[in-house]
Parts: sequence; C-alpha cells; structure tokens
Amino acid sequence: MDFTLVGLWHEMGFMARAVVVVLLAMSAYSLSISVDRLLTYRKGRALSRLYIDALAPLVESAARLGEAVGLHKKFGGAPVATVVGAGVDEYAKSIAAGARPAAAFDVAEAVNRTMERVKERELAGLRRGLPVLATVASSAPFVGLFGTVGGIITAFQKLADPTKGGGGIGTVSAGIAEALITTAVGLGVAILTVWFYNYFTARLDDITIDIDETASELVDSILKSHAA
Repeated sequence: MDFTLVGLWHEMGFMARAVVVVLLAMSAYSLSISVDRLLTYRKGRALSRLYIDALAPLVESAARLGEAVGLHKKFGGAPVATVVGAGVDEYAKSIAAGARPAAAFDVAEAVNRTMERVKERELAGLRRGLPVLATVASSAPFVGLFGTVGGIITAFQKLADPTKGGGGIGTVSAGIAEALITTAVGLGVAILTVWFYNYFTARLDDITIDIDETASELVDSILKSHAA
C-alpha cells in the first residue's frame, strides 16, 4: 500500500476525490480574496493616514476649512478621504448657499448625514469578500467530514469484499487514510481562512475608527467656525 499523497489519491473513491477538489477550490478562492483585501486595506490605511496628516492643520483652524475642499481627490483609494471629503464638499455647498451662524447645527447635521451615507457605502465595499471567507471557514470542516463518510464507506466495502481479502486490516487502511485526509484538508482550509477573516475584521475596525474620529473633528471644526 502506497501511503504517499499520489498513492492515496489513486486509492480514493470518487466521492473523496470530489471533496478534495472542492476543498482545494475553496482554498484557492479564499486565498485570492485574502490577497485582494490585504492589498486594498494596506493601501487604504496608508493613504488615509496621509490624508489625515494633511487635513489636521486645516481642521484645527476653523478659518482654514475652505482649503480642505478638493483635498481628498489627491488621495484616491483612501476610505477616510472619501468619507470626510464628501463632508467637506457638503460644507462648502452650505457656505456657498449663504448659511448663517445661527444655522451652525443645521450645517453640521447636513455634513454629518452626508458622511454617514458615504461611510456606509465605503465600508460595504471594504467588506466585499469577507462573507465568503466566513462561509468557507465555517463550512470547510463539514465538507471534509462529508469526504470522511465516503472514505469510511470505501473501507467497509473493501472489508466486505472477499476478493480483496475482506477482514484484513490492510484492506481497509486505505479507506481509513482517505477518510482522515479529507478531514485534515477541510480543517486546514478552515483554520487558514478564519485567520484571514479575523485579521481583516480587525483592520476594518481600525479603518472605521479613523473615519469616525476624523469625521467628528470636522464637525467640531464646523461648529467652531460658525460660532466664531
């Protein structure tokens, strides 16, 4: 009995082979999503920090808020720039419409609503692919167990077949190994995927915090500029 990967593959039944192929496809798809999200989050976080650094002096001084208009266009792909930039544009429209100091809270509320809408769209885009990772992480062990059932069936078939020396441990060892391999592959795919999912969830939380803090600072600055 050949217990190498190639040997075990040749010993596997149709069901176990199909399960392994499905698990490998799930793993490849999860890996492609993970690479895409990793690059997206890394670029977005880096550009967002640069935008925050450029915006900070303008927000701290209420008189310079007008200089922030259009600044976000220099940081394409930065979630913070996209959200806060929409708020700055809304503020500029309000000023152009002749908003009075008495309407400070109305202006701030309009800016805040605009940023909330853009924030939800931006976060939805950043979450793209994460539900797939969660599904793969939760279902891969069960897919592997399905293959285990196929392996056990193969083992019992060989055990009951007199032409294959039914009754000897050697005749069923391949089926048992087949069952264990599908389980192991399923667990390996699930473990790797859940690591990626948890990592990206943490990074998404960091980006959300950056958006909320910067948006709050913008609203505070708007209120101060109208109060001045």
